[in-house]
Amino acid sequence: MSKRTWMTYPETDLVSTRSGIKVGWRTYSNLETAKECSVAAENNAWIQWEAGYDFGYQSPGYIHAHSDGTFEVVIP
Repeated sequence: MSKRTWMTYPETDLVSTRSGIKVGWRTYSNLETAKECSVAAENNAWIQWEAGYDFGYQSPGYIHAHSDGTFEVVIP
């Protein structure tokens, strides 16, 4: 089994960020960039999960499309 390494989140097309108690959210203006962030979020979540962290009822990597054309990604 290969060891996972922490991935950085894309800064291109970033509209905003929010943080919560167990997760954070990054909003992008482009779906492809949001998908890149989603892959990194899922990878980083596994690293934290293996260390005993939980994310409540949130799913890191989930992408929510907003009616204003932006895409919000749940990050660990």
